Amino acid sequence: MRSSSSRADEVRGGPDGEWKRFGRRVGELREAAGLSTHDLVVREVCGASELRRVEGGDTAVPRHLAEYLDRKLDAQGSLVNAWARATLNTHLASGARPHELDSSVSALREFHPGALPTTVQTHAYATALGRPRGRAVGQSLGWNSTASLRVVVNEAAVRTRVGGVEVMREQLGRLIGSMRASGLCLQVVPADVAEHPCPMGPFRLLSLGPVYTVAHLVSPCGDGQLVSAPQEVRAFSDLFEELRGAALPVGDSLDLLVHIAESLRLPAERKAITSGEEAGGVLATLSARRVAHP
Repeated sequence: MRSSSSRADEVRGGPDGEWKRFGRRVGELREAAGLSTHDLVVREVCGASELRRVEGGDTAVPRHLAEYLDRKLDAQGSLVNAWARATLNTHLASGARPHELDSSVSALREFHPGALPTTVQTHAYATALGRPRGRAVGQSLGWNSTASLRVVVNEAAVRTRVGGVEVMREQLGRLIGSMRASGLCLQVVPADVAEHPCPMGPFRLLSLGPVYTVAHLVSPCGDGQLVSAPQEVRAFSDLFEELRGAALPVGDSLDLLVHIAESLRLPAERKAITSGEEAGGVLATLSARRVAHP
């Protein structure tokens, strides 16, 4: 029998109640499908004892397990949404740091005006900025590799030589490699854009499920603030799309990064740009693209 405190926690939607609701939903779907707990057990994903804890609401559930159960029970996304609700509400109730949600997101969108976001920083770049910049000491940089990542930055963020030439060469190389190989979608808002959609500070949008997204207002000191009110989150989502519209397309942004990285090489190292005529051609092409994409 559940204690009165456990029942009260579930009624008021506390952390325990969130996972009990999720577990109850898993059990209902399993029974409706005519499956036993053993039918859902896959050694690489979920053991019998873990599934019993999930259905009993005795454990927080990782994203990959929620997605597996959603597919196995043909829940058509409803279990992922239930998981996202439980994860988000538990996080908000616990007062945990906003960045601790990063490992749970399915999609992350970020705008940073004057510096590159922590998700794509090299160690040297982060150190030059003065870590932890909104992250706990010892918290790793980078993003959940299974999540999509879209970043918009002002041109100043990729031109400012944080930490000196060598640090920026390494940092730009990381960005270029990630855009070519890891699915990073990065766009640069040109310095000469006529009307900047967002003159204020950085913000992030963290999507946990199809209908669960929160905004994270990044602070130069401390952890910043999470915004979960749907109307405010929609406003930030619209603002992010406006920023993407004002920025260079991904391909042109990549060309710009390559050009800036080449400009940081020593003369003897420059391979892509070997004459003033070629350099002028690159700059002219980028300038023309900016005009074509105001």
